[in-house]
Amino acid sequence: MKNVACLALVALASCAAAYGQAPKANLYPTMAPIAKYLMPSAAAEIALARTAGPSSISAHAEVLVLTKQGYVVGAKGTNGWVCFVGRSWSAGLNDPEFWNWRGLGPACLNPPAVRSVLPQYVARTKWAIAGDTREEIAAKSKAAYADHQFTDPAPASFAFMLSKEGYLLGADGPWRPHVMPFTAYDQMATWGAGFKGSPIDGPSDYTYYRPYEPLTIAIPVSHWSDGSSAPK
Repeated sequence: MKNVACLALVALASCAAAYGQAPKANLYPTMAPIAKYLMPSAAAEIALARTAGPSSISAHAEVLVLTKQGYVVGAKGTNGWVCFVGRSWSAGLNDPEFWNWRGLGPACLNPPAVRSVLPQYVARTKWAIAGDTREEIAAKSKAAYADHQFTDPAPASFAFMLSKEGYLLGADGPWRPHVMPFTAYDQMATWGAGFKGSPIDGPSDYTYYRPYEPLTIAIPVSHWSDGSSAPK
């Protein structure tokens, strides 16, 4: 079984950090043309983003859509949640898949994650589109964290990633439905993530991340957002 936990950045989230796999060669040293990262239409992206969570939540959530200028609000929400499709730069800053344009990670972030995690992925997206290198994005992220513009994930921050329609890098598809808590770099052990026998997955390679980044862990669940059973 391939263990993958991603954002999309979000994104969270986004959606390129491979768990339990051998390190990959860096086939994507720089960002591709922005057109490669865009979906065919805003309507298609909104529909995909909403598949991340149960309809009781995602139907009332705000939805972000990626444009050539960054994420914009594609649909207004009423419940404090935000759904969006994370791209590869929501991966760890050292991840070799950081610029892979194929990644599409639908995620629905709960209100604590919207407040504390989403701003980081939105900012990364703007910097990436503006032409910043990975190291420039890292430097800006580190400075923002030092100035408390970025913070550790708020308690109880998590995202639903229950879509069977996304493309998670490392899984070459949707992998499995999972709940994805966000945690600070030094708090993984409090979740038991990655421990032998633990059902909670954590990153197998911490060198993909830097101490000022939010880390993601994954708790596989039994059903996709449409109610169908997940593979066992």
